[in-house]
Amino acid sequence: MSTTPPSISESPILAEHVDLVHKVANDAATFLGVDPNSAPPETVVERVDDFVYRLQKGEVAAPEGEDVEVYFGCLWGQQLVRELGWQWANVTFHDHGDSQAMGVFSPDRSLAIYPFHFITGCLENGAPVTIMLAFNTLRDGESVPALPPQAYENVMDNVHHIVPRD
Repeated sequence: MSTTPPSISESPILAEHVDLVHKVANDAATFLGVDPNSAPPETVVERVDDFVYRLQKGEVAAPEGEDVEVYFGCLWGQQLVRELGWQWANVTFHDHGDSQAMGVFSPDRSLAIYPFHFITGCLENGAPVTIMLAFNTLRDGESVPALPPQAYENVMDNVHHIVPRD
């Protein structure tokens, strides 16, 4: 975990992007055969994790015409909103050339998940799929260290399987 506060600024996502996140999440849930509003969030996240893992292994095909990272990232992020009260926002990383990302953040902004970037890393770079593990870790909360507000600590950089999945 980082000890130096990051140089990050935040801005809200546009209203039309909020609507788009909801629409895309609903479409992805339908694709996975779950109701994103009535199925328990852990069930939805488990389906996302499983699909991304099987897609990474070449066992399933991506939904036609969809950007997989956005499609399933919206659904995953919405479950963090439902279960943990997290919020979508845009951030600018001033220490990294003012690059920008959309993510889901804990209310005090101590923790962050960038679902689109994480799924892209899994599919393009073969990074281990730890979506469900991260969700369970956050929900349980016992192994999440106390971090200062506005730390924007990327949860996915710190969640690893003890025993490989395969």
